[in-house]
Amino acid sequence: MSTLTSSPPKKLTDRIKSTALHSSIDLTILPFHTQALESISALSSTTPTPLPDFSNATRIDTHTHPIPPWFRALEPLAAGRATPEWNLSSHLEFMASHGIRKSVLAVSTPHANAFMSERDEGLRKRKTVALARLLNEYVAQIHRLYPERFAWMAITPLPYVHEAIAEARYALEDLGASGMCVLTNHEGVYPGDESFDDLWGYLQGRAEMGGGRQVVFVHPTEPVVRVEGVGYVASRPSPLRSGLGEFYFETARAISSLTACKTLTKFSNLHWRISHGAGAFPDISERFLLGFSDESDEARRAYKSRFWYDSAGPVFPNQVKGLTEGMKVPVSQLVFGTDYPYGIGFWDVDVNIAGLADADFLSEEEKEMVYWRNAEGLWGDKILA
Repeated sequence: MSTLTSSPPKKLTDRIKSTALHSSIDLTILPFHTQALESISALSSTTPTPLPDFSNATRIDTHTHPIPPWFRALEPLAAGRATPEWNLSSHLEFMASHGIRKSVLAVSTPHANAFMSERDEGLRKRKTVALARLLNEYVAQIHRLYPERFAWMAITPLPYVHEAIAEARYALEDLGASGMCVLTNHEGVYPGDESFDDLWGYLQGRAEMGGGRQVVFVHPTEPVVRVEGVGYVASRPSPLRSGLGEFYFETARAISSLTACKTLTKFSNLHWRISHGAGAFPDISERFLLGFSDESDEARRAYKSRFWYDSAGPVFPNQVKGLTEGMKVPVSQLVFGTDYPYGIGFWDVDVNIAGLADADFLSEEEKEMVYWRNAEGLWGDKILA
């Protein structure tokens, strides 16, 4: 849990600079670092205004994204669409109007991997590490401002594993993150890759010491390949933007990676929060598992007990049956998500939510499980203010 409380703006920015320096992180490597620090400082000096009416709100939204203005300027496109604008007041209004009492925040793609065209690997690494720290400090400040409305998942500077472990430790122990968020690939490296094992081992150790679990949110991103002399470039085979389908295939690749490389069996205290109802994985799962007969039984058990799939859509009422009917995943593993604000303008959020609300194959008790009970069971007091 966080050991930090709200601080005066200058004290906060001094603390961020000092802890970064102590961690050998050079924030000044980013040309927008002053703007980023000022935006965090502005959050710290915000006086919480009267909130919208949350008296009838019960839902927990497990898939939402904050977008600092400097991050939006850095990444003006998201999966081929304009990156949406975001602010706290609009997010709170959205929550209240849709019966959401708490949102779990996680920075969306590309996380800190915003410098893949940088040919100098050392410079790319330093920028990635610095951006991860600034993004985590920003989201942590939102949580400190409204702890009863927001929990959050920290990001890391993967694929730089040593630095990722250091950032995970800082975010979980000092900033109060409720878990970690990783992308389906980081500079082309998928989460089951053996090079990531030290990170998973660190999280496994925390889970064992705490007698519980560690939650890892897996979010889709662009597939990439390294081109010598150029850097990393998008490798999607379709001319269509990634949000229309490639993200679903990326999600399937990530789950396949975790399975094939035995990450699921090696780190049994990690619980995996999977985006968009597991994307394309339900359609390929049986064929894929034919190639991993020694792991298939244990993998199927994990899919039904340590994987948690959100409804950010459109998952209900049709796609979800690939999980519930095809893979026999119980309703206890389904959680509610909206993908706010990225989903706005892509799909009708009200229709997306109605797909779950009107699902005739779920009882009212089961819908309540999806809306909030399962999320409470997954995170426990890590998201309960």
